[in-house]
Amino acid sequence: MSTLPKTFDAFVPCNIPDFLALAKDAQPRYVPLAELRHPDLEKEYKPSSDFAEKLETKLIFDHSLRMYYFSLLILHSGFPSGTPGVPQITREELFKRVFLASILHDLALSNDDFVLKHPAHAMSFELQGGIMAYEHLLKTYPSKLDAGEVGDVAQGIMLHTINSNFTNGVASAANFLVAQTAVFDLGGYGSLSPDLAKMFGALLSRDSVREIETAYPRGAVFSEEISASIKGMLKEKPNCLLCHAPPNALEVINSVTNLADSH
Repeated sequence: MSTLPKTFDAFVPCNIPDFLALAKDAQPRYVPLAELRHPDLEKEYKPSSDFAEKLETKLIFDHSLRMYYFSLLILHSGFPSGTPGVPQITREELFKRVFLASILHDLALSNDDFVLKHPAHAMSFELQGGIMAYEHLLKTYPSKLDAGEVGDVAQGIMLHTINSNFTNGVASAANFLVAQTAVFDLGGYGSLSPDLAKMFGALLSRDSVREIETAYPRGAVFSEEISASIKGMLKEKPNCLLCHAPPNALEVINSVTNLADSH
């Protein structure tokens, strides 16, 4: 952690070229997975990972873990820090928010009765997931997390499939990372746009990505399950937030087997 800045920009541009203009030290640094792990943090918030793991399939839970480690890899690789006039967030605080948002972001994809019978189940899965995460965090950590932390995590979950579509304005650092790593884990380096491909190439070491994938395998089966899930949601809820995804999204997702070898 000593090579990391003590703080990062708390808010960053949603527009990728504007974001990269602030990431002046961006380069795809190799960081071993062992160095990306933060056992104390992961132990402190284990009730959240246990909650997600109980509800989700292993494929979805591993997807969340990959996103978490990809986010930390990006922070090691030149994420904006110390930009004049931009509020800062400590690295420890950002790690915590990213862990919670990543690990809880796909709760509403579960077919568990707890999810299917939740009052928010008629909503788009991102919105239901954010509501469920909000409820879980308030119940589980009543004195440990403040309203700003809980709200940032919940908002990041609610917006994680559409944040990458925004071309102006800013996102919180945690919201940005969760949204972009979700896109990366689905679409790989070629991803859904030239701007995203440029960003992932600049910030995600293929060797580190390969190491993360080895620990938490993705494979073609993940592409197949996610594609089927998206098709099902679009059929059941035509106005769900995923209807705003790029028209080539399913084609891109189905083209990826291993992220480290994607183009």
